[in-house]
Amino acid sequence: MLINNKMIIFKCFEGIPFEFESFLIQKYDSYITTCRYIEIYYPSYHINYILVYNDNHLIELFIFGNKGKTCTSFNSLVNIDQHIVKEFTNIIFDKFPTIKTIKIAASYKSYNLNKSFLISKDNDFILKLPSTIDTYYSELGSNTRKHTKYYKIRLLKDYPTVKYITKFGIEIDEIVIDKIIQLSYDRMKSKGLIPGKNHSDTTNFYKYSQHYGCVTYIEIDGVIIAGSISYILNKRIFIYMIAHDNNFSKYNPGQLCIIYLIQISIEKQLSSFHFLWGENEYKIRLLAKPHSLFTYIIYRTSSFDFIFNKVKAMLKRTLNRLRLSKYSMPLRTVIKYFRRTYLQK
Repeated sequence: MLINNKMIIFKCFEGIPFEFESFLIQKYDSYITTCRYIEIYYPSYHINYILVYNDNHLIELFIFGNKGKTCTSFNSLVNIDQHIVKEFTNIIFDKFPTIKTIKIAASYKSYNLNKSFLISKDNDFILKLPSTIDTYYSELGSNTRKHTKYYKIRLLKDYPTVKYITKFGIEIDEIVIDKIIQLSYDRMKSKGLIPGKNHSDTTNFYKYSQHYGCVTYIEIDGVIIAGSISYILNKRIFIYMIAHDNNFSKYNPGQLCIIYLIQISIEKQLSSFHFLWGENEYKIRLLAKPHSLFTYIIYRTSSFDFIFNKVKAMLKRTLNRLRLSKYSMPLRTVIKYFRRTYLQK
């Protein structure tokens, strides 16, 4: 087919394209869009892929999984031309007649596709990394610099044996992953929030960390008091989880751990630091900028189900905006109080 006066060819295959793993990393720099990630996190999906060529030159590679009547694209945290995405959806509906819907998740590019609607709009908070840690510190606000120095000195004064540790890939121990997840779980409960991850996620986190993982943690006498789980792809780092022991909150070890990870990232000459989803003041304080992420559902036909779910998605987005607004703060405070009380029983 012709797209922008270029002859574009699409070729569809079954399975996970491990032989194209290096292409995926170089092309998309996304920790989600890798064969290893899909192999670990989506074992129950029927995986296929589409190679997209322009004059025999590979320009895109779609990986997707079919489950039931839904096809999920695993090309996330990427920016792909709408014309190519549109042809991708046409191929799916043509080749797999039982598929009724296609999900395009976390795209940096917004789309206007037939029989589709926006499920959610989020932000990936991205920090463009400077060439030196001194430059980064100079760009931080004066209060952030002062507080970071204060917490670091205070922690070292009270605990002279404190260590800042970084592990990559196969160096990472499963027990460290498990400890960071547990710290996150305990902290979420203490704040009256519903934990999203627990011990059952340790195995998958550990397996994937062996390929592209980066774990940083702060340790005192062999005990981890704060830590982060991240993934490095090409020149980008994605911090997936950050947590600390509430008993050490007066030292703000979570932020110290992030600052340490940013320093490591600069030393490794990485280009960007992704804080990923979730509105949080500390991300802005540490100079990250929001970049919109769009998630869509595309339907085969304009059915009643399509219309019903489109209205449902619009209402959900409206309620979510209201939930995050200042007007809902009193209600959120009450909900957190009851959750905290209930979850700690």
